[in-house]
Amino acid sequence: MNSSSLTSQFFANSSAADRPVWEAALLKLSGLLHLKTRYVLTRDNRLRLRYVASAVAGVALITGMYASGAIQPSKEDMNAVEMVAEIEPAAGISEAGPILSYVMNPQSAARHLFSEEALNVHRDKDGQIRRDPNVKQSVELAERSAESESPAAEERRIEIGKGDTLAGVLSDAGLEFSEAQDVVSQVSKYFNMKNLRPGQVFNITLEPADTDTGYQLAALTFAPDPLKTIEVSRDDNGDIISELSEKEIKKQREARQMVINGSVYSSADRADLPDRVTANAIKLFSYAVDFQRDIKSGDKLEVLYDSYKTPDGYVAKTGEIVFAKLKVGSREYALYRYESANGKVDYYTADGKSVRQSTGLMRTPVAYGRVSSGFGARVHPVLGYTKMHKGVDFASPVGTPIYASGDGAIERAGRFSSFGNYVRIRHSSKISTAYAHMSRFGKGIRPGMKVKQGQIIGYVGTTGRSTGPHLHYEVLVNNVQVNPSSVKFSTDNALQGNDLNNFKRNVRAMGEEYTQNVKPAVKLASAE
Repeated sequence: MNSSSLTSQFFANSSAADRPVWEAALLKLSGLLHLKTRYVLTRDNRLRLRYVASAVAGVALITGMYASGAIQPSKEDMNAVEMVAEIEPAAGISEAGPILSYVMNPQSAARHLFSEEALNVHRDKDGQIRRDPNVKQSVELAERSAESESPAAEERRIEIGKGDTLAGVLSDAGLEFSEAQDVVSQVSKYFNMKNLRPGQVFNITLEPADTDTGYQLAALTFAPDPLKTIEVSRDDNGDIISELSEKEIKKQREARQMVINGSVYSSADRADLPDRVTANAIKLFSYAVDFQRDIKSGDKLEVLYDSYKTPDGYVAKTGEIVFAKLKVGSREYALYRYESANGKVDYYTADGKSVRQSTGLMRTPVAYGRVSSGFGARVHPVLGYTKMHKGVDFASPVGTPIYASGDGAIERAGRFSSFGNYVRIRHSSKISTAYAHMSRFGKGIRPGMKVKQGQIIGYVGTTGRSTGPHLHYEVLVNNVQVNPSSVKFSTDNALQGNDLNNFKRNVRAMGEEYTQNVKPAVKLASAE
């Protein structure tokens, strides 16, 4: 049996009370000298008497010499022993150290008494020696407890996919389904779930909880649009609550100018003019300008309009045009928005005359498109023979807005012969206009209803006898179709008195405001 086996056997058969410190030291010494078991122990595993006697005599001799002052351990030796005894008081080192320091080299005593094998049993998993086994056990229990705790709070970004429901994605993220349903109920207070679309993002924070999933909702935010944010959280009682926050919107004036080169809309895009403002400008000047035929490269459009923005610069919506000027060749048209004393809002020329006064009817009663067939004889595209075309056709995509070309009352609205969906408006005792092949009618359009110039009365389609989406537009004088460009129809809507004076002051103010806000003109490469 080797020395380590000898040591193990001795400690396995003796208690701490049965082994005085000097016996432990002697047994350690026997291991150092590589003595066989039978030289040190009897058959019943007791120390042989000769070693006991020798040890007692040696200890007595050293003790006497130490007491008489004949010998004294060095301070360095005692410091080494005290340091190790302070680390492991449970090992009895403080008593055995001074004795062993005389029976072997102090460094060897420390090396053997406090070898890696002896100290490793007291090390924790991080390699640190614990002063007491009970302390080590407590630390291990605390570490195991920490490992078994719920995970920390997590923040997750959830993106809605095709076919997803909010409750489903929240459950997949770690919420119990019942709690996910509660969250959906809170969000639904401010957002219609029918409008949930792929790509929309929800940011959620999950916190540890005693649930089947190990989590519960701490917070959720969702911005259905750039102006609104829905926030879901928990109150002090742990109940799920929600609130809606909206960004502040401020009204301000914007000014743009553009040189047309190519299409009007492509030029407007490059000049940073919103589509809605562009469409309204076209509608305003349609009383005098045919945007399909009259507009040429180099023509110029200037616009001053209301814009509604958030503090971070997001455009919530665009408002009304305040001032617009269109230069077509050598002709120039300028219109100003004004509210008269009786509350009537309209657009007027610089001298206070209404846009309806010069011709009365819009020349282009469609938001955009091209003239595909004019007034007069032609080969009918369906019937195949020459026939009088009693109107003007504007080719345009399905759904393009159609405008009332002047103020009046609806005479007819519904299906009519080969015209399909058809609307006719009476503007005076003699003049009417008609609109055919609509895909659908404007909101509230019905016989007897009064409409204003530029009001949407329907949308381009291809109903009835038609080869493609377009608006068939007619002007009737005494119920007979005539060439729209030949009709002169005016009403006296000019401003007078105080309204005229106030209007002229506003004209000067709007001109100055436009100059202060305008951006440089943008000229584009031709779209053709």
